[in-house]
Amino acid sequence: MQQHLQPQIKVIYPKPLQTVTATDSMFIHGHLENVGLDWNASLTINGFPVKLHSENQFLAYVPILPDSFTFKLEALLTPKKKQTSLELLSTTSEVRVYIPPPIKNIPLDTMVISKEYNPPKGDLVLAARDELFISFLGTPAHRAWFSIPGVVDSVPMSEARPQNQTYWGEAVFGVGAVPESLLVQGIYSGFWRVPQNAKIGTAQIIYHLAAPHPVAILARLYFYPFDSVASRLSKYLRLKKIPSITSNSSYRVTLNSPDFPFTVRFADSIITLRHGPMKGYQSIFQPKDIEALVVGAEEDWYKIQLSKTQFGWVHDSSIERLNPGIRPPVSYLKTIRTRSNGRNFVLEFPLAGKHPFRVIEEDKNTLRLQLFGVITDTDWIRYDTDDTLVDLITWSQPEEGLYEVKVKLNGRIWGFDTYYKGNTFFLELIKPPDKLRSIKGKVIVVDPGHSADPGAIGPTGYTEAEANLGIALVLKQKLESRGAKVIMTRMDQSNVPLYDRPIIAKLNNADIFVSVHNNALPDGVNPYKNNGTSTYYYHPHSIDLGRAIHKEMLKATGLPDHGFYHGNLAVNRPTQYPAVLVECAFMIIPEQEAMLKTDAFRRKIADAITRGIENFLKGFDRD
Repeated sequence: MQQHLQPQIKVIYPKPLQTVTATDSMFIHGHLENVGLDWNASLTINGFPVKLHSENQFLAYVPILPDSFTFKLEALLTPKKKQTSLELLSTTSEVRVYIPPPIKNIPLDTMVISKEYNPPKGDLVLAARDELFISFLGTPAHRAWFSIPGVVDSVPMSEARPQNQTYWGEAVFGVGAVPESLLVQGIYSGFWRVPQNAKIGTAQIIYHLAAPHPVAILARLYFYPFDSVASRLSKYLRLKKIPSITSNSSYRVTLNSPDFPFTVRFADSIITLRHGPMKGYQSIFQPKDIEALVVGAEEDWYKIQLSKTQFGWVHDSSIERLNPGIRPPVSYLKTIRTRSNGRNFVLEFPLAGKHPFRVIEEDKNTLRLQLFGVITDTDWIRYDTDDTLVDLITWSQPEEGLYEVKVKLNGRIWGFDTYYKGNTFFLELIKPPDKLRSIKGKVIVVDPGHSADPGAIGPTGYTEAEANLGIALVLKQKLESRGAKVIMTRMDQSNVPLYDRPIIAKLNNADIFVSVHNNALPDGVNPYKNNGTSTYYYHPHSIDLGRAIHKEMLKATGLPDHGFYHGNLAVNRPTQYPAVLVECAFMIIPEQEAMLKTDAFRRKIADAITRGIENFLKGFDRD
């Protein structure tokens, strides 16, 4: 009698009891183990046949339902030759996940304030002229308003048009479509500007919802085609019996607090200013000891005043509160001086203290520096006559507390650095390397993404950390054969923390930085329609390097174009050099995972990245 081990189903993703963000379908992948050469294997998931690939790996995109959902997998082995005693082997497996249900519209024959819609992250501290935005989800086609006891009453709110339920994964990496069934009705919003005389220690906001006017509700109920006129009228009359309902906000507001404003000092070595709590980046790499004025708060985020009309947000873990009476520095900038130190060109700004700042790449030849809390007294700008990198420096004072310097270059921006020495601020312009058109002699940092963190995992269990290193080592050899000096952030699977990787590049005076990755997808995005090669940059001076590499990668791999992106990624944020991150292929696609294990595919990728760098260097000075 022939013996055979029971086949095993190994699901790589999703993990049991995982919470996944998807709408109507999601992917599941893994492989079968203990499948002998003399057996044919087949697999179904929730009754759907699923293709098995060369190593019995699988990837399926299957329908799902909200709440607790179970993937039921069944593998079946049948002998390739007729057996006398054993005709088939089978095994089953289940993976249960939790899928948060989408927001459901509230029936028109009820009166409900369901929940707050996009509320703040916690308690608010507001000052005069700040705007308070209120939004909640309730029964559609009603009347709504809000009040703050002891401060303001009956602030009107209006119902918005039906809104999409935002799903970032599909919006960025998929086709961007959101099913019509997921449109949300009954979102009410309103706002109120805090007056000078409004003052309250702390209070909850009260939301109000009342029955609509008869014409409005009957018009809305008209669109319920299966209801009779009598039924629609009955629903309205039931609502009419309830004059209004109220609900309290989950957070509290403080208005014109005597504890605000106050001065803080940046305590971390590198701080990011944001446009709102956990919102987009406004300015990066703010150094330690900068001082700023806090004028408001949302939970554990502080709103700082940068100039008369500009504000930023910092987390309370990044700052220390100074004693009462201390105000942020005010500097009157008298002179700007430039000097060349050989490789780079430095602009010096002597100030009275450390101020927040922002650098904007206005175009390929122009940088704009914003210094907050600085007032012009500028009579002198001294140029270094031995260096022609800078064509023109001009200053302006767009508003109180905002000093701007525009630096126009004779050539293109390669990179720049910003730092303080004492209270002198430095903007260092980094020149392109010598013999620009050749890769020879260039310091290129190659970063195999991930290490202790395995990254994405393919159906057979092959990790992205392994795939990235395999490609990066071949890329290192290729670049060195062209005369480049290659610095690897790692040469094996030893752990290198994410934020150490840009430090390695800076310490080695990198000319170019390339981070090698391989991709997966967010929950709910169809991998059969959305996969291939993609490239990411952050600063404008890196975009041409990204485009050059991306073009060559598409040619070499023959994979679909998964897109060229501006991406806020940690390894791309340093400003001193052009930096890109490449996603060569998709770990979760069985055919692409198989390719990533081969020397031939790794050479294709290495050749493409090398050609992309060469094309970027040759084209850099043509504009």
